[in-house]
Amino acid sequence: MKNILPCAILSFATLGASASGLVIGEYQLNDHPDGGETPPPYGLRLDGVLGAGIATLSMDFYDNTVLTVHDNGGALSINIVGTLYGGLIDGSGGYISANTYEVDFTYTVGVNSVADGWDVNGFDVGNTGTLTNTDTNVVTTLYGMPNNLGLNFAFLADDHRLDTDANDWVGRGWLTDQADGSDPYAGYRDWLFTATVIPAPSALAFLGLGGLVATRRRR
Repeated sequence: MKNILPCAILSFATLGASASGLVIGEYQLNDHPDGGETPPPYGLRLDGVLGAGIATLSMDFYDNTVLTVHDNGGALSINIVGTLYGGLIDGSGGYISANTYEVDFTYTVGVNSVADGWDVNGFDVGNTGTLTNTDTNVVTTLYGMPNNLGLNFAFLADDHRLDTDANDWVGRGWLTDQADGSDPYAGYRDWLFTATVIPAPSALAFLGLGGLVATRRRR
């Protein structure tokens, strides 16, 4: 995956805005190859939330999960939306039971721009979203939860647990289904995914125009 830092995206992203604010970065998300319970591969783990046991959800199965960073008049937000597949795992590379889920999660409080991406610190009930089982219509509300160092979520071009020396984008963050930020379950509940920059449509149009001009000049 080719790394493009936030400052490099801005020249293109600032050409257009969205209903949720100015889009300053958009990324295709995929399963991280170094998850602690892989296989099956996953980008989200929710032990104890989807039933008693270890549960993992794949972003690669439908391959449509997107992370978008917005600038809402100086306040940053990060939104993760997509379709996931998985459930309780059987310990041998498969699932005890599997379903399709729609995830829509937004970090709106404490989002910071840092040298190699963005992070979120501390707990706030405003950093929340839903996971909807499309087979049963059961909706689970999730909240961002800080780890023991106070870090809630990080999306950084730092090659985290990839060892490719390419500074690829990796997202990781901790979650709970408790509105008070508590964590009553054993196991882990966290994001762990890789990401690839999605070029802004305006940027593609600009690059296409540049290519057209170059072609005409060669003629």
